[in-house]
Amino acid sequence: MPVIRRKLDPNTVYPEDLRYDLDTDTVQSNVDGEWVDNPDADPRNQTTFPPRITSNPACDGAKSVTDAFKAQIDAVLVAIDNSATGFTIAGVILSLFTFGVFGVFISLALFIGDQMLAAGTAALEAALTGAVYDQFMCILNCHMTNQGRVKSGEFGQIKTDVTAQIGGLAGTILNLFLQLAGEGGVNNLASLGTSTGSCSGCDDCGIACGSPELVTLGTVVAEYIEDGRKVLTVQSVPFSTFHDISLGVYGQAAGEYPCCHIYAWVFVSGGAIDNTAFTNCGGTVFDPGNPETHDCAHAAWNSSAAPFVINIVFG
Repeated sequence: MPVIRRKLDPNTVYPEDLRYDLDTDTVQSNVDGEWVDNPDADPRNQTTFPPRITSNPACDGAKSVTDAFKAQIDAVLVAIDNSATGFTIAGVILSLFTFGVFGVFISLALFIGDQMLAAGTAALEAALTGAVYDQFMCILNCHMTNQGRVKSGEFGQIKTDVTAQIGGLAGTILNLFLQLAGEGGVNNLASLGTSTGSCSGCDDCGIACGSPELVTLGTVVAEYIEDGRKVLTVQSVPFSTFHDISLGVYGQAAGEYPCCHIYAWVFVSGGAIDNTAFTNCGGTVFDPGNPETHDCAHAAWNSSAAPFVINIVFG
């Protein structure tokens, strides 16, 4: 049998003019000798497979993604027990993605592997229980469309829900795998999966973060997606002797309003904001305070002596 020899070339793994910046979590391209952010080249932003047709695409997609993550995490645990090197473990992690140029994320895969090595298999197995994976499936199900795709602008909220509802070591590891997969990776895993989910035991999804229903004081005058994030443009309304905008119920740490990640709280026009306050997901009231400086908020409030408009960016 003839032997075919081939020179090793980095372009066979991923193009040499493409790299991943772990510090900024961005994929970059080399343009005329300068590295510039290129989100269009990021495989995490690319949904390449058609939706899977099932009787319940959202739940089946959520279960397929959950099973894919679990299988890969279990494979990493075996590798750790076999004293595999960090690079071997990173390779196991990246092998989850048989689509796209995910090899560019070797530094992120090494970081995930280091976190799992540091934790050890005993702690990881104790944290990542069957109940945790069921809860993860339910979280994904709440943020998927009836085609088994992540709802537009809600990928960031999946990670916030994982932190709030699972937390601890398990939440950290699952969120790292979500960071590696991105919205495109989750969509593709949902499409390629063959699992059948059972979401009847999941809690009601309630009000979604980014929904106009979150605005308890104010008028939503625009609702759109920008850079993959949900944006609500809100006009203040008269309240007592001031003009106010509120999300949820200030001071309330639980109830019908969810814990939401506020990416930005942007003043657009009108009167200067005199008072700000919010309640974080742990129930602590910050007065004054800006919700975008923390991971998440159950409620937020702004007040001014004159009418004003703000953009609330979720995710």
